[in-house]
Amino acid sequence: MNACPWCGNDATGRDLIPRALTRVRRLLLVSRIRDWDYRVLLRPGISGVDPRYPKIVEIEQRYVVGKQRRDEISWTMLVGLITHELGHSFLYHHWEWTKHKRFVRAFGEVDKAYRGMDNSWVYFQNRRVAIAPRDHVTAYAAKHPQEDFAETFRFYVTRRGRLRDLFAEFGQKRKGVILYEKFLVLHDFVRALRGWT
Repeated sequence: MNACPWCGNDATGRDLIPRALTRVRRLLLVSRIRDWDYRVLLRPGISGVDPRYPKIVEIEQRYVVGKQRRDEISWTMLVGLITHELGHSFLYHHWEWTKHKRFVRAFGEVDKAYRGMDNSWVYFQNRRVAIAPRDHVTAYAAKHPQEDFAETFRFYVTRRGRLRDLFAEFGQKRKGVILYEKFLVLHDFVRALRGWT
């Protein structure tokens, strides 16, 4: 149900974030990632994706409709947040891929226990690769293999799948070989989904 039965307005909240959603759709298109029928919804609580419902991406509504300006985030930050959460959705939607040896070697065991809630703030607007840790694109990616994938996905999409530019930056920041492998694994899987070999 997209329309509210009482007022007739958009019940999903997508009408409040059209600029960010348009940007994300364009980035996915340019990165050659096929649409997997995901839906982005504004909901109270926390941003995330439930593995049981991998196509539903929930975004914390106070980031968009906060009563105080300090709760709201810029649309470019929202693009980063949506892209990160879409990384989780993409992974859950293609979960069988996580069993392949090449994926496990690059990202690790993604189904290992995820310990506790994390209240750390992630600056999703940042498009620069962090210097540390050596084998992850950001410090947040080092928290769990699923976050590692979501952050790798975010950088891949926001950089439009341009591995040459990313790899040049990795070289400047002396990143480990495993980080290169993560992006190659993702790139090759995206190509395989499109029927390219």
